[in-house]
Amino acid sequence: MDSEAGPAGDPSDDPADDPAVADADLDRLATLVRTMLDVPTALVTLVGPDEQVFPGAVGLPGAWQQRRRTPLSHSFCQYVRASAQPLVVRDAREVEVLAGNGAIADLGVVAYCGVPLVGPDGDVVGAVCAIDGRPRDWTDTDVEVLTQIAGLAASELRLRAAIAGARRTSEQNRLLLRFAEALADAATLPDVAAAVTAAAADALGTSWTCLALVDPAGRRLQVVAAGAPADGDLPSLPLGVDSPPTAALATGRAVFLPDAAAAAERFPDAHPPVPSPTPAGASAHLPLPVAGSVPGTLSLVWAQPRQFSAVEQGLVLALARYTAQAVSRAALLARQESVATTLQRALLGELPSPPGLELAARYLPSSAGAQVGGDWWDAFDDSDGATVLVIGDVSGHDVRAAATMGQLRAMLRGFAFEGGEPPSLALSRLDAAVSGLRTGALATVAVARVDRSDGDRELSWSNAGHPPPLLRSPDGRVEVLTAATDLLVGLDPQRPRHSHRARLEPGSTLLLYTDGLVERRRTDLDEGIGRLAAAFAEAGDRPLDALLDRLLEGVPGSTDDDVALLAVRVR
Repeated sequence: MDSEAGPAGDPSDDPADDPAVADADLDRLATLVRTMLDVPTALVTLVGPDEQVFPGAVGLPGAWQQRRRTPLSHSFCQYVRASAQPLVVRDAREVEVLAGNGAIADLGVVAYCGVPLVGPDGDVVGAVCAIDGRPRDWTDTDVEVLTQIAGLAASELRLRAAIAGARRTSEQNRLLLRFAEALADAATLPDVAAAVTAAAADALGTSWTCLALVDPAGRRLQVVAAGAPADGDLPSLPLGVDSPPTAALATGRAVFLPDAAAAAERFPDAHPPVPSPTPAGASAHLPLPVAGSVPGTLSLVWAQPRQFSAVEQGLVLALARYTAQAVSRAALLARQESVATTLQRALLGELPSPPGLELAARYLPSSAGAQVGGDWWDAFDDSDGATVLVIGDVSGHDVRAAATMGQLRAMLRGFAFEGGEPPSLALSRLDAAVSGLRTGALATVAVARVDRSDGDRELSWSNAGHPPPLLRSPDGRVEVLTAATDLLVGLDPQRPRHSHRARLEPGSTLLLYTDGLVERRRTDLDEGIGRLAAAFAEAGDRPLDALLDRLLEGVPGSTDDDVALLAVRVR
């Protein structure tokens, strides 16, 4: 580092975004840290003898974000590297060894949580850390999340080292690219198994492939790979059995067997966990390291004997590293989806069963989100026994949007519960609360109330910038309820809101929805509402659940926004 370029705390003269340091993949991991731990700043650092650099960085103060390096006088990560242990600091100003660190004043580091980043040679080379500008009590879960992401970063570094060593011929580059492309879109473990099987057969000429993951409860290697029987349970292999996959798992090292004779000599009692469709010749059995542990193995089998050159071994190991990354990503996505789905269900609640009415609802997360977002529906009976229906959309489709949505939903429930009041009054109260509490929320919301009479029912509604509800009469006509739409919630609490009324005949159906159902790129919103109205008219006689499924056809995987649907039918 050139210490004469200016004071340690003044990086303003340095070039922006040092191309030798900035790394898009590690930036994405830093962004993942910031999102999952809800911190303003996150870093992936490499610590050298005189300075630290930030190949992955998000949220640093201006010029530091561009420069991506500091002297060790501004480094907390140096202590993580030196100790090879996590460093958890609630308030650095209260820690003697850190109180004079320049990162406190110049980078705004107060609370710090960092875990070791292991390089390709197995040594700690830096850290993955989360930073807050105010004191924070870090949890064990925070450390675990950082450890998992540090494992992904370490896998990326090991992969790059393997690729750098394999760049001897254009053919090697081509094969590695095919591996990456094959596994890039694998989102589930079965996807990973199918992708690695196809990639190995296409690029390496394998006859079959077996991906197996550790089942800690049963102490077995559970097969999830292609080549398993088409029906029945997938086979597994006890961890205590002496076999090529369990040997790779136990030692953490690849097992290369040039032919069947070599396999029989080294593992005389072993049997393959999956019957091979052809006689086995050479085989390679590879551990899959993720975040410092080995969750499984990858076995590749060729029909003919072969001697593995150093280049071939490098390619096989590269495929294993790609597979380990894909397995880790799929497992992380599965955990996120499970947590997010539970959160979303808790936020959305259950539908009521008011007499004389049928209700159904759906929530579909965006294809780009984290299975949770800002769209919501709500339905409940007010203090007079009328049924209140709510549909809303907070900007965004992530956990932060879901948290804001939960706040608005809870407040609106309380405001709309009082019977005998128009829906516009509930929205006005919500507007005032959003402004007074300074939540910063901005949302479109439609609130409707259905009375509890025995004959024709009366619908009253108020619309705060939301797509218009659709009302289907018993004869199949669909009316778009385009009565005056008021401002979004959160814009101007002083602007008056309006309620509107309509009759609900027996057999009529009211549909509330969010714009993710009708809005697409290069498509006019009115055109989308028109298509929805036509589909609603055609399928409106179906049972409500079947109706909503019909209206959602073609939406999964094709939208960048969340979708919420709520329908009510008068019996």
